[in-house]
Amino acid sequence: MSKSITPYRELRQGEESIYDNIQKGYQVSEKVIAYLKTTKPYVMSPGIYDHPFKAGVKLLGPYVYEDGIYCWDRDTWKYVVKYGLMLPPDFIDHVMSREGTRFLEEQGVKQESWDKAIDVWKKDGLISFLPDDAGNIGLEDF
Repeated sequence: MSKSITPYRELRQGEESIYDNIQKGYQVSEKVIAYLKTTKPYVMSPGIYDHPFKAGVKLLGPYVYEDGIYCWDRDTWKYVVKYGLMLPPDFIDHVMSREGTRFLEEQGVKQESWDKAIDVWKKDGLISFLPDDAGNIGLEDF
């Protein structure tokens, strides 16, 4: 089982609070952001929950991605870039390692995503009330 780097109750993924892990001005390398943007599906929990930083905004999911060692919420990179969500140092070390580089290279070739999974479900005739974009919100509106 993958270790969650987003074990936050506000994301319906654990007991910790996302607010305890925010640091104004926090930044990580572009490689870490690229890694968090990879879209290898792990778990989807259909539902609607409140955006932790924008009152009145609802998010679909959670949608969780993984690399076989760690897992994270689909919007983690947005929380890092826009709100200063701090990431565990062991995760950053992993991303910066050869293994992290290998995963990034592999994902660039065979990019999987919830959007593609939903598309396949709909083409296969499975009932899916999810929007084609899986409810993904761009950074500017996030």
